[in-house]
Amino acid sequence: MKKSYFALALLTTLISGSLWAKTLVTVNGAKIDSTEIDGQVKILQSQNPQIPDSPALRQELTERQIMTTVVAQEAKRLKLDQSAEYKKAIADARAAAKKDGADKQATFKQQWAGFENEMLNRAFIAHTLRTNPISEKDLQTAYNDFKKFYQGSYEVQLGEIITRSRSDAEKAIADLKAKKSFKTVATQYSIDPESKQNGGVNEDYVNLKDLEQGAPVIYAAIRQLNKGGYTASPLEDGNGLFGVFYINDKRAAKIPSYEAAKNGLGNQLQAERIDQAVETLLRKADIKPAN
Repeated sequence: MKKSYFALALLTTLISGSLWAKTLVTVNGAKIDSTEIDGQVKILQSQNPQIPDSPALRQELTERQIMTTVVAQEAKRLKLDQSAEYKKAIADARAAAKKDGADKQATFKQQWAGFENEMLNRAFIAHTLRTNPISEKDLQTAYNDFKKFYQGSYEVQLGEIITRSRSDAEKAIADLKAKKSFKTVATQYSIDPESKQNGGVNEDYVNLKDLEQGAPVIYAAIRQLNKGGYTASPLEDGNGLFGVFYINDKRAAKIPSYEAAKNGLGNQLQAERIDQAVETLLRKADIKPAN
């Protein structure tokens, strides 16, 4: 499934008002300035100082800002901000801000604009799901497709050893060949703190069909392995890390009943409809990068 477009808690704008702000892009005539992205970077770094300020991060934030701007504009066009429910939510939030004294802060105007943008996005999501509800027939069709896709498949409980060098990964493989336990080897060589605690074995199982789609390189390396098997050579991720993968367990996948799968499938279908609605808006939008 596609990543959510609505991680809006991370996207609240804190526009600094710098005289050096420059327009990055216009969205249906509305400007997105560099100071908006500056503010979002500061928010992320205040929550996690390990996040580096990079062109890739700024590009991602700009793309998300474009999406949420387009959605907010559509919500206004549909007059969703005129509903009694929306007005009450805004009034309650304004009253809470006033009570806490937040409305006296220097950045309140910018923070409030971000909050309103978030509320408009939520209103559009609710409108999309209300006007395009998931029917029982939709759910049954999705279940039949789900059942057909996973029928006869297998799932595995993977162990992994992550190292910073090929030589360490090869030493780990040599120790496995020498019949040392995977837990012992993972504890010795893996740089992942969690792996050192759990012996390198993930608690959850992953279906091989999901692994084939989501991590084809790992799938190709382990698909023929049975329980107790491990990759004979290290896998490199392209970022200087090397992995050794181990099959702690392998079993036939159990297909859940329709009733058991129903809620999860419903959530997935709702997410897909939201994504489709957003994609339609983006295709129609007049998005112009700054010169």
